[in-house]
Amino acid sequence: MKIVEQLGRTQLAFGAIGEASGDGLAVALSRGGAPKPYSHTDPNEDCVLAAHGACGWLVAAADGHWGARAAEIAAERLRDAHAPDWLDGPARSSDRWYQDLLHALVDVNDAILAAHDQEQQSRTTLAIALARPGEELLVAASVGDSHLFVATPEETHEVLANPRKFAALGAEKWTPSQIERAARFDVRPLGAIELLVAVTDGLSEEGIGVAEPIEAVRTAIAAARAGDASLRASTTARAVVDAALASHVAHQAGDNVSAAVAWLLR
Repeated sequence: MKIVEQLGRTQLAFGAIGEASGDGLAVALSRGGAPKPYSHTDPNEDCVLAAHGACGWLVAAADGHWGARAAEIAAERLRDAHAPDWLDGPARSSDRWYQDLLHALVDVNDAILAAHDQEQQSRTTLAIALARPGEELLVAASVGDSHLFVATPEETHEVLANPRKFAALGAEKWTPSQIERAARFDVRPLGAIELLVAVTDGLSEEGIGVAEPIEAVRTAIAAARAGDASLRASTTARAVVDAALASHVAHQAGDNVSAAVAWLLR
């Protein structure tokens, strides 16, 4: 399994971008292009990862609230407890994949709650997209307001957009049925999808981010397609974060922003 990741606590300078890439994967993360206009606990509360194995491709973005620890726990649990099976494990039905992501969210929520103490009770949003080319399936889940985009050679669109209400992992104990009501899920044929992108809401937050997030992602993908094929993933991730930072500077108000990209090699 190949994995690239970035943790917010490693990127604390305004305008700086931490990056990692390789084998069709890339992540980029920044504290933001300007100070946050609202109260916060840690300077950078995002965590982001992209991974692939013999059987699958994964992107995930976690946006912490009231501290970075919940986002870090979410990334750790996905990386260590779930990604190996999702990316190298056996084929399964659409319903089985839905159940796997549902119970992974329960597991992540439980792990965050277990780490709470009197001084640390952080929460996190979490967006996950998993491609399994062997089963020709895309499986996605989202809690909160981060973004998931998919692209074919012809078009780019967002999946699981517009949450009914804001929710975050780590707020309270949730059963699987409660997670079903708080999160959004999508299981669909993979079709011609060749690219997965997860981005935190530093790209889109009103009065801070860009006016049209999907256009920023489309522009980033177009630039990547026009350049070196070996750099397509890293070009996409960097361009998405660059677009967010430029908006932060223009608004003189920032937010943590991170992007994970998996450009499927199949």
